[in-house]
Order: sequence, then C-alpha cells, then structure tokens
Amino acid sequence: MTISGTYQNPATKPCWAYCLSCSRCQDKGRYTKCNGCSGRYDPRGKIDVNNDDFCDCKNGILRWKTKNGKLLITKFNSNPFKGTVKYQKQSQDEADWDSYVNDMREKMDDPNFNPITIYED
Repeated sequence: MTISGTYQNPATKPCWAYCLSCSRCQDKGRYTKCNGCSGRYDPRGKIDVNNDDFCDCKNGILRWKTKNGKLLITKFNSNPFKGTVKYQKQSQDEADWDSYVNDMREKMDDPNFNPITIYED
C-alpha cells in the first residue's frame, strides 16, 4: 500500500480507455501494468488499488467498490449497450425561439446574447 496522494491519475496514462457506462478504465486488469492502477479517474491520486474493483461492463457485470470497503457485483439482465439513443423532435415553438435568438445574436454581433436574464436580489 502506498501513501495516499502519491498515485498517478490513471486518466493521464496513455493506456487509459474510458468506459461510458461506469466512468472507469475499461482495460483495467487486462495488462500486468494495471496492478498498480486504481482504474478510476483520480486527479488527486488518493484511491487505493483494489484488484477486485475493475470495469466488467462489456460482460454485463457492474463491479463497484464503495467508500466503506464493500464490493458490489450486479449482473445486468440485458446488455445495456445494445439500445439506441432517441431524440424528441423539436417543436415549432422551440424552433421559432432558436431562430429569433440566432437572428438577434447576428444583428447585435454578440455570439453570447441571451434575451433571458436572471437577477438575484
């Protein structure tokens, strides 16, 4: 075990592969160099390395080490990656508003113009 704050942030390593599901390194534990790596985004270098805590999302299993030391393992009934993202169609009112804002930004030559201003007393 190493002194807290002396680890390197794994996200800065060239081998880091971000997992969209659990926000950890999806390659943690697949290489011998992963033994000293927590596999989590850790800018301060404080997360202790645990070999049981790694990304297994591609196999449909979520492994998560909690702050109090418990290891949670959950198996998904279906693949969470097989779905597709669907977007709602923009309404005519929203399209008109966006058009108005873009026209005003162009006329005022201010790309950050926002006609709605919130004031706090």
